[in-house]
Amino acid sequence: MRTEDLKHIIKLKNKDMEYVPVFGLMFIVVAIISWRWVVGIDYMKENHPDYKGEDWLNWNNEDNDDDKHQIT
Repeated sequence: MRTEDLKHIIKLKNKDMEYVPVFGLMFIVVAIISWRWVVGIDYMKENHPDYKGEDWLNWNNEDNDDDKHQIT
């Protein structure tokens, strides 16, 4: 009975599968970030329905009295 060297088969199998943990971890991290983002949007919608986010950057209001209290 002849035995064959199986190292080349095992090596190819490991090379094809070496990115699975990396992509799996990336998928899990993106899923958690997306889920928390949706939860935050839903929270703002339920608890602060009138908030539009217009005070965040103040691009439309050049002479705002609150600017003197801001760092930038």
